Amino acid sequence: MTGNQRILEHSASAVAAGVAKKTALLSVAGVVAAVAVQMTAWPGMPLWPVPAGVLFGAALGALNFRWLAYAVERVYLRQGATGLLANVAAVVINILKLSSIFIVLFVVIKNQWVHLAGLVIGLTLCFGAILWQGYGLVAGLKQE
Repeated sequence: MTGNQRILEHSASAVAAGVAKKTALLSVAGVVAAVAVQMTAWPGMPLWPVPAGVLFGAALGALNFRWLAYAVERVYLRQGATGLLANVAAVVINILKLSSIFIVLFVVIKNQWVHLAGLVIGLTLCFGAILWQGYGLVAGLKQE
């Protein structure tokens, strides 16, 4: 593997795309597990709230990670960006990003559109995908 290929493989966009794929894969397994658990734990409850929460949480987690990758590429890795300017831009971007995610989570939880357990499981699946992606990159570097 050449140096350019390694750089492209480890770019923030490539890592975010890998995390999105792994999140989707884990979400499929999570939805199947959520349906099974919901049918046994809450048999009288409609079938969609917990699996919908898993999907929504995973999508929100993947979107949050993608925004983080975008901020890293556009703010910290930009040519000619000074340290102070990059830090101020990163703070503004992160405050806007986290505020928007907080508002979305507040509205979804307040209106009970999805089950809270499913939402937490979905967010956790995205975190697991981030760990999986990072382990794969580290293991690939050790083999070279």
